[in-house]
Amino acid sequence: MKLLLIRHGATENNMQARYTGQNDVPLSTHGILQVEAVSRRLQDAHLDAIVSSDLRRARSTAEAITRYHSVTLVFDQDLREISLGEWEGLTYAEVLQRDPERAADWHSGLPESLAVAPPGGETTNQFLERILRAFDRWQNAYPDPHSTIVWVTHGGVIGILLCHLLGMDLNRRWQLRRDNGAVTELDVGNGSGGDHGEQARYAVLMRLNDTSHLAGIDPEESGPHEESQVL
Repeated sequence: MKLLLIRHGATENNMQARYTGQNDVPLSTHGILQVEAVSRRLQDAHLDAIVSSDLRRARSTAEAITRYHSVTLVFDQDLREISLGEWEGLTYAEVLQRDPERAADWHSGLPESLAVAPPGGETTNQFLERILRAFDRWQNAYPDPHSTIVWVTHGGVIGILLCHLLGMDLNRRWQLRRDNGAVTELDVGNGSGGDHGEQARYAVLMRLNDTSHLAGIDPEESGPHEESQVL
């Protein structure tokens, strides 16, 4: 199947480089413009399913896309951003001030960092497990190789899924740009159900972080590129 990964439009937290996680914030004014642009980009595409995180910023993005299509929008909680617990709403500088040791461990890039969770949040390994649960569910629901499925989701989900399917260390997710409103496309073969290792061999990255449809939007409004990568 073809899997289109759409990151939701920008929020004020993105502009302020604040961790959002599962905090249910709305789109910013600029994010609404991005959503309108990506929905027009996909208006003539054949889509078999549109699936979205149920968090408001993704929901609003998915609803705009669905307006141009006759498919039913489905919400999947497994497509939510990683839970960042007590770090949600804070900048990285504020996290470092409050929780320096854990923040350093979480950002270390070492294998053991994947088992570190913010207070009250989830580890990267736990995050991967639920993303793959969603991946298996939707791949099995649409076994036809010509199916096109849209996931409207979050930067963390896109980064982790790409690393896994492309056989990359999950700590390299920061090397993959995932801008607000961008389109990433994967061609995914049908593996053996729950065997994620088998499925990973069939994934081909066709497009990464395509933002060509956002060209008419003032880039200065969206803030520095580094800020757009904050979860």
